[in-house]
Amino acid sequence: MFSLIKSGMATAMHELSVVSNNIANANSNGFKKTLVAFTELGNRFSTEQVDRSQAGQGALLTASRRSDGQGSIIQTDTKTDLAINGNGFFIIKNPQTVTPVFTRNGTFNLDEAGYLRDPSNALLLGAPLVDGDFAAVPTDIDSLQPIQIPLKKEDVPMSDLIIEPDGKIRASYGTDLSYPISTLALGIFSNNTGLKELGGGGYSRTDRSGVLSFGAPQDLGFGSLISGGLEASNVNITDELTSMIKAQQQFNGSARLMQANSEMVQKLTE
Repeated sequence: MFSLIKSGMATAMHELSVVSNNIANANSNGFKKTLVAFTELGNRFSTEQVDRSQAGQGALLTASRRSDGQGSIIQTDTKTDLAINGNGFFIIKNPQTVTPVFTRNGTFNLDEAGYLRDPSNALLLGAPLVDGDFAAVPTDIDSLQPIQIPLKKEDVPMSDLIIEPDGKIRASYGTDLSYPISTLALGIFSNNTGLKELGGGGYSRTDRSGVLSFGAPQDLGFGSLISGGLEASNVNITDELTSMIKAQQQFNGSARLMQANSEMVQKLTE
């Protein structure tokens, strides 16, 4: 009896922890909620017993998994705010580290040198120009380069920045003529749920994340890029609060069972 009650309390506490994390990040751009699944301990059926005579053995936590559902797109007035409508992750890299980070949080800003950086100061990666024109996104990450947009051209300040749905970035300097800058690169994994969460909407690849492929927005299998928009989290507060109430009731019920069991044992041993 004690192990059955303990399993119920443990699963409820884990669900409360996951739901609390989802709620805390409900306003984090690009955040993907975590789903919790449970299974029953012990076989429900056997050759000798029917379902109604088989006693349950408690609950067991199965692996939590991340939901890849699309978050709503929030329009902004900043052209460097980017959102992905569909599959893919932005690829960013901190100058002090070797390992790239993958994120759906498209909050980017231009620094004093014209580099696109995220709030953690990591650089956004893209495909460099070839012979002064746009080129396909390389198939290896080492060939990607930080996207740098010159703030001036021949002492003329940048007058317009264009980031197209296919990831091509252009800039104008005092005239209607626009110059190619770079093609923004995206990464997709064969198993997104295998990515390791780093916090702040960032993820790193693992052995479980599967094959990593690179491409540009609107390439086959990749989502489209939206300039001037940010992807909100896919957390539904109503659903999360409902799950929190359910988990709290499960924990309280298990606690009352434990108290009753303790009182019963105490009376039997008096």
